[in-house]
Amino acid sequence: MRRSTWPRSCCFNERVRFVTAFDVLAVGELNPDLILAGIKAKAPVLGTEQEFASHRLTLGSSTAIACVLMQRLGLRTAMVARIGDDDYGRFCQAALEAEGIDTGGVVVMPGVETGVTISLPYPQDRLLLTCYGTMSAMGAEAVSQAMLGRARHLHSGSFFIQRRLRPGLAQLFAQAKAMGLSTSLDTGWDPDQRWLEADLQATLAHTDMLFPNEVEFRHLTGSDDIVSGMAMLHGLGVGEVLLKRGAKGVVHSGPDGIAEQPGFAIIPVDTTGAGDACNAGYLAGRLEGLALTKRLALANACGALTAQAIGGTGGLRSRSQADSLIAG
Repeated sequence: MRRSTWPRSCCFNERVRFVTAFDVLAVGELNPDLILAGIKAKAPVLGTEQEFASHRLTLGSSTAIACVLMQRLGLRTAMVARIGDDDYGRFCQAALEAEGIDTGGVVVMPGVETGVTISLPYPQDRLLLTCYGTMSAMGAEAVSQAMLGRARHLHSGSFFIQRRLRPGLAQLFAQAKAMGLSTSLDTGWDPDQRWLEADLQATLAHTDMLFPNEVEFRHLTGSDDIVSGMAMLHGLGVGEVLLKRGAKGVVHSGPDGIAEQPGFAIIPVDTTGAGDACNAGYLAGRLEGLALTKRLALANACGALTAQAIGGTGGLRSRSQADSLIAG
């Protein structure tokens, strides 16, 4: 297990560094998910009381889930994030360290609480309730040139809720690419419903891989048509787009055109983190140099395994598990 030698608590501007080189530097939000499983009702209804069967506190946040799963798939990962001096923050950092992730860039922010998401999975979809806390408190200055110099790839998730990071992410991505890193972005949902604003357009100009789901794709492109939507995103500078469609699998668009890969037939238990697992599988395959069809199969397998367990990191335990699903 690789652990940072830096202290867990330090001021926001203190310089941090990593002990070892790594494949992926994940920059973004770090928080737990409180998942309420087995909700009896079909949908949330105001003014009612609804029963659920169980609850579980798990590692949440798009960026952190993808980071953990990439580590399990065989990549060496490190994370840059901000947490509070509280139980939720300590829970999240301990979860990363237990996976062997370098946490030299995880810094405690005094006076700010760690964010938390309450996940309500219903049969047809889910509802997420999020208190941002430290999620929206970290800026791009948290990532130094020395950190970038030790990585092969830079990944970030939940663009819209990271209000201090998003204005500087375009410059950070540009710097990373100038240093030879590849870049990837999962925007997540936009709670303000503004979507393609100037800061995101500037970031997309330096994004090698974009990972939207179907709803996000529709809002980002203004279209349900895959071909025209993909062309629009490429026109903004995105190199590759991986469109995540749940049980229907994925659609990839890149320099060689559009390719589709069907998903696996499963009975989903909790879709929390399934899209992040898909991101992790695709990035692992790409950084290994796998052929496109194998990358897409790995992405689908990781998403399917994650959806069959509670929590974003509960279903996918190893690369061999994903390979077995693909082979079967």
